[in-house]
Formats: sequence, structure tokens, C-alpha cells
Amino acid sequence: MWEKMGRVMEDILRYNNRSFLIPIFLITLLALWVMERNKKIKIALVYLTAALVVVFLSPLFVWIGMKMDNEIYYRVWWTLPIGIMVCYCIIRFMMRFKSMIAKGLVLLVALVAIAANGKLVYKNTLYFPAVNAYHIPPEIIDVVETMKLEKYRPIAVMPAGLLPFLRQYSGDIFTPYGRNMLEPQWNFSNALYDAMEGSETYNAEELARCAREEHCVYVVLASAKPIEGSMVEQGYFLLDFVQGYLIYMDYNYYHVLKEQGLLDEDIIAIGEQEAF
Repeated sequence: MWEKMGRVMEDILRYNNRSFLIPIFLITLLALWVMERNKKIKIALVYLTAALVVVFLSPLFVWIGMKMDNEIYYRVWWTLPIGIMVCYCIIRFMMRFKSMIAKGLVLLVALVAIAANGKLVYKNTLYFPAVNAYHIPPEIIDVVETMKLEKYRPIAVMPAGLLPFLRQYSGDIFTPYGRNMLEPQWNFSNALYDAMEGSETYNAEELARCAREEHCVYVVLASAKPIEGSMVEQGYFLLDFVQGYLIYMDYNYYHVLKEQGLLDEDIIAIGEQEAF
């Protein structure tokens, strides 16, 4: 139990980092507790927030939360309306002054205090300008647009690096597994995932077998990763090469979907061309 409580306190300190965020939050909570007269606002911002803090730090709830998933219990802290409380408290404090100069000084001091607790995001080494409106890697857009069908939602297996971004862009492509495979603590296993990610090279025969067991219409492979054998020999044809990814389509599904009138004309043209 004490080990779990120590983990919670460590998470809070990491959340605070080298800032005064937690002290500002506590000062705001105390100030609104004393200053706020509107009961509805006080219940929503003060009482419920205080109750949530107590629950978050309660040994019983810590034990239950850590038992369920000790990797995400800290996210309960994210539900605290810290930003809303701080901004509302600043406005309430400004309203106590009649002079515009006094209000301006309060606002200036508050802005400086808030700014001093953060860093300019554009100086972060992880920051880079968005390359599209979705703020996701452009390759996932091109890969999905190549596979997407107007009348049918196919299943596709793709490298793990693309999975976290797929659902941010489109729901038109199904996958045999998702982000759950990328989290070791969830202990999910899948033979097709092992065939895709389990070694430094692809095995075409194993990939084809596992992909058909999972009813995959498409198999997307990273071109930079070597492959043993050939997907063409396993009954696939190369639909396209996009942004460093080879998109293969299973000929079995190609013929079935074509007979059912579910394929787009451009894919039919590529399939017929590859057949010869």
C-alpha cells in the first residue's frame, strides 16, 4: 500500500515538474473556497474538485485504481479543472478592484506567474510545423487513400508505426489488431503481429498465411525492411508504392470483391494489369 502511495506522490511531483503549478492550484482552491459566493459555481469548481483530490489521494482508491491499471491511475489527476479554476479566480480577484489600472496590474502579474511556470513550446525539440490539417504523418493519409474503397471497408495489416495514427484520419479501414498490441502491460498476442514485427525481416509465406487467417484484403509492408520470399508468389499483387510502404492486395479478395461489384475502377485496372 505504501509503495502505491509513494507512486502517486511521485506522479504528482512529476506533474508539477520544476514549476509552481501545484502551489498555484492549491492557493486558487483555497481562495475560491473563501471568496466565491455563488453556490452553484462553488459546488462545481471548489467542492467537487476538493472531493476529487481527496479521492485521488485516498489509500483505498489508490489501491483499487492501481489494482485495475497502475500505469494510468495518474490520469485521474487530469480531470481536475486546474486551468478553469485559475482563470476564474484571476477574474474574480480583478473584479474586486474598481480601477482599471489595478485590474490591469492584477492581470499582468497573473500572466507573468503563469508564463513563468511553462516553457515556450516552439523551443521544444519535439515540435515541428504541421504538414497537414490532421497533424499526423502524411504517409498514413496516402496509404489509407490508396486502400480505401467506396463500397466496402477492407481489413488491412500494416506496420505498428502507422497504427496510432490510422483512426485519427479514417474509419474506412479495419485492422486485425490495434494500439492494444503496442502496450506490453496489456499482454495481448497475435500471430500476424508477430509475423509483422517479431523479426528484422518479413517472411512472405508466414505473412500471407497469417493475413488470410485474419481476413486481410491488404498487407502493407515497410520497403526498408527486408523480406524473405515474395508476396507475389503467395498470391498477392503490388497495388502501389506509397511514402516508403508497399501495399499488396490479396488476389483471392480481389476476385471476390470484383465479382460482387465492390471494387473501385482504378483498383480493377491495376489488378488486371498485374495479372498479365
